[in-house]
Amino acid sequence: MTKISGRVPPLSGLLAFEAALRHGSMTLAADELGLTQSAVSHRIRSLEDFFGMGLLERLNPGLRATEAGALLSRELLPTLGALAGLMRRIIGQSGARVFRLGLSTPLLAWWLSPRLPALREAFPDLLVEIVTWDSPAEAARSEVDLALLWMPRGTANGGSCELAFPDEHVLPVAAPKLLKASGVGRDWQSLPLLAKGRRGEETGREWSWGTWLGATPAFEAIRFRDIGSSLQAAVDGNGAALGRSLLVADALSQRRLVRLVPSSQTRICSKAQIARWRDPYDQTAARMADWLIATAGQVLRTEHKALKNVASKDR
Repeated sequence: MTKISGRVPPLSGLLAFEAALRHGSMTLAADELGLTQSAVSHRIRSLEDFFGMGLLERLNPGLRATEAGALLSRELLPTLGALAGLMRRIIGQSGARVFRLGLSTPLLAWWLSPRLPALREAFPDLLVEIVTWDSPAEAARSEVDLALLWMPRGTANGGSCELAFPDEHVLPVAAPKLLKASGVGRDWQSLPLLAKGRRGEETGREWSWGTWLGATPAFEAIRFRDIGSSLQAAVDGNGAALGRSLLVADALSQRRLVRLVPSSQTRICSKAQIARWRDPYDQTAARMADWLIATAGQVLRTEHKALKNVASKDR
């Protein structure tokens, strides 16, 4: 075995090894690192020469770590994360890292904004910079450390730099003052209907009023560009709107909005909130994704319990 006392493994080989093992593919590792496949293979062979033993078994298809490779892998990720963090602090010439968190404007306004003090307390060493977008195209152009994306189910890549939020449901809501003023009671279908996006371009059937009210075309009082605007109009008493669980949870608990259907009639979203980050060595992004998802889970569990209580009272 090669004597390695006092020597440091080549960083280029460590990065190639980690990427290849994570993807299970030399080709995908090469794509991530901006190298050719042969260059990745050469770097890993150099790393194996350094240790004097094999680190990866080449399968057909895929890759698998040897016993030595598995040991190296367990120790490598936190080390690379620490190096990345050190680099950011040196470049920033400050102990506080600027961390860019990207999300849609409605998600910020209707869910995250009241929780920013808790986020700052959970990550006191970060200077969090919020980046908002109003379309998938804007999200794709944004350079952020962690992105919260609203994506169709099944399109997420399920990689190591991605985590899914809990499932959400769609439900119609309205302001209590509107129900009281109109005197409609349970017959909420006669309320003015608020909608988001262009007619016929709904991202899922759950966002079409026709799905909720049957084949008869429903009268829509006003359409809005995004869900945040339609929910604000609903709070202001302009009509009934379709909301998703996470966005309406606070307004429901504060009685700015009320549910118009029992839990058995809500519809699961055809999209899911995904937390995604680009740097596989960025442990801060991974920890923040965990925190955000745990916080959302607590909100949704509370909302689900409240919805079940309403349903039981209705019976």
